Amino acid sequence: MNKRLKKKQAYKNYIRDIFNGYEKMIIQPDLKELKFEYLKEETIIYRDEENLIRFLTRDK
Repeated sequence: MNKRLKKKQAYKNYIRDIFNGYEKMIIQPDLKELKFEYLKEETIIYRDEENLIRFLTRDK
């Protein structure tokens, strides 16, 4: 597999993990935070003061 396809597959897995994490937080209300990383990007799914689920994506 060439480098471009590996990056594409890794990005697909990153996005899939984020959605699975979101579903997991919906099902488990006691879960406070999840972190996902891809190359130089980081996504954090967390609960705020009102217990709502929020997303934060930032560069490392």
